[in-house]
Amino acid sequence: MPYRMIALDLDGTLLDPEGRIRPSTIAALGAAKGQGLEVVLVTGRHHSVTRPYFEELGLSGPAICCNGTYVYDFPTERVVSGEPFELADARRVVASCRQHGVYMLVYLDDVMLYEVPTPHLQKLGAWIDGLSTRPKPELRRIPSVEAVLDAAPNVWKFVVTHADAGRLAGWYAEAETMPAYAVEYSWHDRIDVMPAGRSKGSRLVSWAAERGVDSRDIVAFGDNFNDVDMLTGVGLGIAMGNAPDAVKAKAAEVIGTNDTDAIACRIESLLRA
Repeated sequence: MPYRMIALDLDGTLLDPEGRIRPSTIAALGAAKGQGLEVVLVTGRHHSVTRPYFEELGLSGPAICCNGTYVYDFPTERVVSGEPFELADARRVVASCRQHGVYMLVYLDDVMLYEVPTPHLQKLGAWIDGLSTRPKPELRRIPSVEAVLDAAPNVWKFVVTHADAGRLAGWYAEAETMPAYAVEYSWHDRIDVMPAGRSKGSRLVSWAAERGVDSRDIVAFGDNFNDVDMLTGVGLGIAMGNAPDAVKAKAAEVIGTNDTDAIACRIESLLRA
C-alpha cells in the first residue's frame, strides 16, 4: 500500500445523497485500518454533527472540522489545535452580511446558531432530532448574532447563505477581497467563511506532519471547492463524479458519484497495490 493515511470529506463524498455511509465503504475503510492506514474525516461540519459518522466508522484519532479551523479529539472531548476568529473580524463578517441581506449560521465551541430557518437548517434540525448519538448536536435559533458576539465566544466558522444566487454572489465578491477571511463555496447556495489561512488542506498536511506522515503519503477524497486545496496538496487527490467540473479538473483522479460504491472500489484497489 503506497499510502499511510486516507482523508475523506463528508457531504457529497463519504455520504450518499441521503446522508448515509454506504456499507461497502465502511467495509473498505475497515480493511484499510486493518492494514495500518489511518482514516481521518476532514469536513466543513462542526464536530458535533461529525460525531455520528466518526462513531459509525469506529475511528480513534481526531477529526478536522470547520474546513480546517480546528482539530477535535472525540475521546477527550476537546479542541487539540485551532485558531478561531478574532472577534473584530467576526463582527465585520456579520456587518457585511447585514449590508447584503444574506443569512448566517455561526459555529461556536459547542453550538451552532442561526437567525433565519432556511430549508437546509430545517432539514439539519430534523436529522439531529432523529439521532441516537449522545451528546446530541445543538442547533439553536437566536434573535441576534451581534448579541452573541458581545459575550466574546470562540467563533470557528460562518456559513453564509441565501436562496437568491445573485445576492449571495454579490456578498462573495466583496468578502473574497477581505484579507482577514478565507471564503469557499461548500454548496451551490452556501459559502463557508473561515479566518484567513485556514483550509482543509493546510490543516490536514500540518496535522499529518505532526504525526510523522508526509503529505505524499496521504490519499484524499472530496467533491467541492472547499476540498480543492486538500485534493491538490496530498499524494493522491480523488474527486467524486458528482463534483463540479472545476473541482474535477484540479484532482489527480475522478471516480464515480457518491451514490455508488466508487470510494470502496478505489480503496480496495489501493489496498491491492
